[in-house]
Amino acid sequence: MFRVLMGAALAVCVAAAFPQHFGLMPDRQAQSTDMVQAAKLTAAEEPSGDRRAVGYRRNGQFTFNALLNGRNVRVLVDTGATSVAINRSTARRIGIRLNDSDFRHTATTANGKTKFATATIRKIRIDGVVVRNVQAAVLSDHSLNGTLLGMSFLNKLKTFEIKGNTLTMVQ
Repeated sequence: MFRVLMGAALAVCVAAAFPQHFGLMPDRQAQSTDMVQAAKLTAAEEPSGDRRAVGYRRNGQFTFNALLNGRNVRVLVDTGATSVAINRSTARRIGIRLNDSDFRHTATTANGKTKFATATIRKIRIDGVVVRNVQAAVLSDHSLNGTLLGMSFLNKLKTFEIKGNTLTMVQ
């Protein structure tokens, strides 16, 4: 629960700090705090040529194995997060180099205030769905231990839809 509250608080702060980079947030879908359970992922080509990724809810959440700048990263879909949120170790692993001075933005989270940097992820791929130049917030490792796939990714899709226990993303 702590991580979800922290992520939600960060999302609000990032949106306030960078409103020009982010769209409006839709209603939050049901989510839980357990990032351990995996979701099966399949992809299919639509007759129209749309690229599609489908995930199945486990314990109230959708998780995917994604490629961020070509590196495998487990992500949790969070429609309440304004942007993609990664920690500093993940940023380094996917080729984003930051200096301590880049962490100049402050977010108030459930755990108090924390510094974060902004970055752009060149490419996020989930099966056939590929999204380029995605805005992200980078937090310290102790502030975030997973990766949140927020609206800065989802808003770049043609559509995404949650029906029951199925999330469908179409590009």
